[in-house]
Amino acid sequence: MSEFVSRIKDNKYSIRFVDDSHLYLNKVAYRYSVKKISPTEFVLTLNNKTYLCSVTENQHSSFEIVVNSNSLKVTSLSLIADKAEELLKSQTRAHSAGMIVNAPMPGLILKIKKQNGDYVERGETVMILEAMKMENEIRAPISGNLVLNSVTEGKSVEKNVKLFEII
Repeated sequence: MSEFVSRIKDNKYSIRFVDDSHLYLNKVAYRYSVKKISPTEFVLTLNNKTYLCSVTENQHSSFEIVVNSNSLKVTSLSLIADKAEELLKSQTRAHSAGMIVNAPMPGLILKIKKQNGDYVERGETVMILEAMKMENEIRAPISGNLVLNSVTEGKSVEKNVKLFEII
C-alpha cells in the first residue's frame, strides 16, 4: 500500500493506493486505471469517468498536470516525506531578519549543498543531515539568501541547533 500527499494551491489531498485498481482519495474509495499513451500522456479512468492527462515533472516533487485541457500545478510527496517536511516547518521559526532553520533531530551534517550567501529557492535542498543511518534533506522553507551557521560537513548537531538562516 502506497500513501501520498498532494497539494494543489492551498488544498491538501491524501491518496492511498490499495492495489492496482483501487485507491482512497481523502478517505473516499475509487476504482481506477491508468493507461500510458505516450511518455507524458495518460488516460486515467476514475469510477468510470475518463480523463486525458498530460504530466510534466518540474522540480522538487512538483508537477504540471493538464487534465482535459485544465492545467494544475501539483506537488506530491510520500506520506513520510510530507510528515518530515511538516516537522521541519514546525522546527523553523520566524526571525526579524528572515527564517531560521533548526535541526529537526540530532545527526551528522553529511553534505552542505549550498554556500554562504547563495540565493536559494523555497524547497531547494540546502544540506543533508544523516540521522539513524538515513539521509534527510534539509530544504529551504522560503526563498532568499542563505546565511550558514557554524555547521560544517562531518559535524554532529543536536536537535534544535541552528543550521542556517534565510534572509
